[in-house]
Amino acid sequence: MTQADSDYTQTLQDLSLASRILAHHGIVDGFGHVSCRDPRSPKEHFLLSRNLAPALVQSEDIVTWRISDAEPVDPSSPRGFLERCIHSEIYRQFEDVEAVVHFHSLDIIPFGIMPIPFQAVYHMASFLGSESAPIFDISDSFGPATDMLIRNTTHGAALASSFSPSSSDSPTRPLVLMRGHGATLTAASLKLAIFRAIYTQNNAKILTSLSSLAGGAQQLIHHRGPGARFLTDEECKAATASNSGQVSRAWDVWCKELEN
Repeated sequence: MTQADSDYTQTLQDLSLASRILAHHGIVDGFGHVSCRDPRSPKEHFLLSRNLAPALVQSEDIVTWRISDAEPVDPSSPRGFLERCIHSEIYRQFEDVEAVVHFHSLDIIPFGIMPIPFQAVYHMASFLGSESAPIFDISDSFGPATDMLIRNTTHGAALASSFSPSSSDSPTRPLVLMRGHGATLTAASLKLAIFRAIYTQNNAKILTSLSSLAGGAQQLIHHRGPGARFLTDEECKAATASNSGQVSRAWDVWCKELEN
């Protein structure tokens, strides 16, 4: 087996594990998906499972898809997820993105419906930054009568544009909330994407608890005054740098949980 073959086999295994880890942590249920670029041709193809509940995904369920149009490389491949254009369009627009997660976590959805700030409130979610994540509202581009799903490359391109960085020297945004739908996140590696998904959900739970303690969401909306203290930009950057070397440590324990 060549090194390329070995890398591909390991990626299939890691991607199937990633899908099951997300299910184990309640970030996805029967719906939601995670993908990564194909290490054999990262500029042209990405890997994503067939249309299957995330908790059931195994290596043999992974299909290779074209970034250009989200169609399978092998026309005889099994049916894929309707919303695979989320993944293809993000990969097409952002070369620094290596993995994508789309999920409908009940902990996240409220933050895409009300103007409650969704930003880093503790160090493990520092990658979220000190500005609230943008909210993609499909009705802004496609009217008030869609089914909220990202059904084609035109929808996918509109969502992907929300990940554009705030400045030319900034990385692609890590998270975009989706009104009435869920969220999508990006990362520079598959393991980092799972790390971000889990700690994004934790950040949402903390913010929900904080809102309750503070006496309601309005106290979070006006957080510049007395009350909630979010991480500063400098704190986010420093904590993210510190955490960057610990992703495998978290990944190893999440894999072990699946074994148990």
